[in-house]
Amino acid sequence: MAKSSKRRRLNDPGNISPISSSLYQESILITEDDKREWKGFCEIESEPAFFNAMLKDFGVRGVKVQEVVSLERDFLAQLPQPVYGLIFLFKWREEDPGGQEQSCPEEVWFANQTVDNACASVALLNIVNNVSGLELGDSLQQFKDFTATFTPALRGDAIGNFEHVRSIHNSFAR
Repeated sequence: MAKSSKRRRLNDPGNISPISSSLYQESILITEDDKREWKGFCEIESEPAFFNAMLKDFGVRGVKVQEVVSLERDFLAQLPQPVYGLIFLFKWREEDPGGQEQSCPEEVWFANQTVDNACASVALLNIVNNVSGLELGDSLQQFKDFTATFTPALRGDAIGNFEHVRSIHNSFAR
């Protein structure tokens, strides 16, 4: 009977060459400065507590994110009122840019997600920017006013360049 060889994990740092090992170590040591300076959006967990903290840090007051586990009428009736919006989480990517919303009614603020991993921030902004009388904070109110005449795609691009939102969003990356 032949001896079986010991199995090794592919992602085990012990199986990586010395050069690759140092790169591996650098890749897992992302600092807070790295998160702040990165121009993209980090993937974050879909967690209502994170969304509440993000809204607070954005400057929004008077709203709370709550997890919804059912769309049954009886369950929805028990939610604190008013309900300003629902966020549905699923992975989907529009391959055809022409398939994205090109316009929206003048009284609606809507942004397409044009930046990878920004879905949480885009969803939150699409909700709070449509609630009249909601305190958005200075930075978010200025952004809403600045992008008021933009198309949904341009608003999505503007979110990608909005340092205030990006840095708060990325602060929740692990």
